[in-house]
Amino acid sequence: MKKIIHLLLLIALLGGTVAAQSLDFSKLRRMFDYDRHMPLEMREVGIENRDGIQVHDISYASPKGGRITGYLVVPPGKGKFAGIIFMHMRPGSRTIFLDEALSYARMGAVSLLIDAPFSRAGESKRDFDPTVTHPEIDRDIYIQTVIDLRRGVDLLLSRRDIDRERIGFVGHSFGAHTGVLLASVEKRIKGYVIMAGAPSLIEFLRTSTVPGIVEVRNSLTKPQQVNYFTTLATVDPINYVAHVAPSALFFQFGKRDTNPTEQSAARYFQAASNPKSVKWYDTGHALNDEARHDRALWLQKQLGLGKLN
Repeated sequence: MKKIIHLLLLIALLGGTVAAQSLDFSKLRRMFDYDRHMPLEMREVGIENRDGIQVHDISYASPKGGRITGYLVVPPGKGKFAGIIFMHMRPGSRTIFLDEALSYARMGAVSLLIDAPFSRAGESKRDFDPTVTHPEIDRDIYIQTVIDLRRGVDLLLSRRDIDRERIGFVGHSFGAHTGVLLASVEKRIKGYVIMAGAPSLIEFLRTSTVPGIVEVRNSLTKPQQVNYFTTLATVDPINYVAHVAPSALFFQFGKRDTNPTEQSAARYFQAASNPKSVKWYDTGHALNDEARHDRALWLQKQLGLGKLN
């Protein structure tokens, strides 16, 4: 919990945000460049059969070092299939969306569910800085996650059973944050579902009265605060969400969520590029079954999936 509180502090410290126009997007986007021709080096650990659907336990090479662990969920048949990439919240792992991926397999989609760098094991694990004094470590985790997701697109498109015109993305919380960064640079994905995504952590954290956050915030010197804020602003979703077109965005927000609040979520949606749509739910940050049903309908339409289960 202390680590999470330290992470949440990261950009809550100056009482305001860096305006999107103050950062050069043409420079920001270069942070997510990588060598698309490097070998994927995909390895399979095992396969589990779920009523004809194959769940492959896999890993592939990260351009930032180490191995990306994940599940590849493949429906029966020869395709062509749509493809969907998932990114979970924090804390969390690839297992969170597995049941949902099985549902999409029955609708004709191959799904890739990867672990974020902080959910991996051994030398491949990358965790946020618990001291909140090395913002470049935290920034680089966001960057690596986006690049690892882009490599996931490469992996899907390397398969002969995938229709390259029908790729989608689903991300929740941390996954929504990195999903918007991804959407600004990855146009091979047709549509993005952004679940409970906040435009920036600053607005919530600068006014937070949570004792742990207040304690850590007060422990940092002003130069440390400025350094952390300035560094993390470069991976702030509000600086990217206007650059998603022509890919489509579907935002899902909880009316009782505290981060983002209803007000900040509405501003986030307004700042996003078109095409976009939004739905609100009478729930909190975790969202609910209604939201799951709605994103399935949206992806069904976007990706030409089969009948909804």
